[in-house]
Amino acid sequence: MLRMARPALSARRAIDVLNLLAAHPGEDFTLSELVEQLGVNIASMHAVLAVLTRDGYVHRDTRRRTYRLGFSPVALGQAALDQHPVMALARRECAELAASLGLECLASVNIADTLLIVADAGRPEWLHMRPRTGQRLPFMPPLGILGAAYLEPDDLDAWLSRIGPGATAADRAAFRDAAVRARAAGRQIELETPTRQKIGMLMPELAQATGTNAAVYGRLRKLISALGREEHTLHDPQPGRSYAVNNIQAPIFGPRGELVCGLVLLGFGEPLSAERLTELADTLTAATERITRTCGGRAPISL
Repeated sequence: MLRMARPALSARRAIDVLNLLAAHPGEDFTLSELVEQLGVNIASMHAVLAVLTRDGYVHRDTRRRTYRLGFSPVALGQAALDQHPVMALARRECAELAASLGLECLASVNIADTLLIVADAGRPEWLHMRPRTGQRLPFMPPLGILGAAYLEPDDLDAWLSRIGPGATAADRAAFRDAAVRARAAGRQIELETPTRQKIGMLMPELAQATGTNAAVYGRLRKLISALGREEHTLHDPQPGRSYAVNNIQAPIFGPRGELVCGLVLLGFGEPLSAERLTELADTLTAATERITRTCGGRAPISL
């Protein structure tokens, strides 16, 4: 087995700076704020910022002595969209779904142990209660069940290993089963719960938090762990019944059947009848299947 090389500390710090600025578009940070939020000493931060500023990845306001994203990430982002046209389609579909359905829509990707939001659209008065583009959420049970459904066995085990303290073998087995069922269904329906409402209330604070070590992220992880102890998923909507639904998710696949990203519908407000819920889930799934086909992707072989 190949061992992963130890990451260069300066590279890690540069990435942390860029991730922080990307998660807070339109905001400026002073050197001392970056030092405090990222837990880096001032000399190291100054050196990292000097390189990022020189190459245009960070812009320094000399009058205010603050930093924000520069122009180089624009070219980098455009190149990434050209390299991955599926992302441009996902972002466009996200906006169209939100507008046509009067809901909110997010697009997210799995990156190692995080879920990265790459698009958000919908009603501004509701979006502040949702994760926004550039934010990273912990990829840990029960968050990301649909994404976990398409992981390789070792990566699935790594996801399961992130369950909060006190988890049992039965808990891990239940989450593994939930991932299998999500894959079989080709989509995931998540119910509203008291803990999920607390997570939503935390989103405005999370949007202002900087640095992955901020206390708010610890609170978020605790809430995610608590969510796993509630009835938070719906597998078989029964005709004639209504459900308090938090979100509906559907996957987009690449040419090898690999999961590329997922679209998420939110903001239902009132409970949904099983018939309306199925209609919305079918609409979302049709959109993700359309993107998959347009980009030459294919659904993976069922387990």
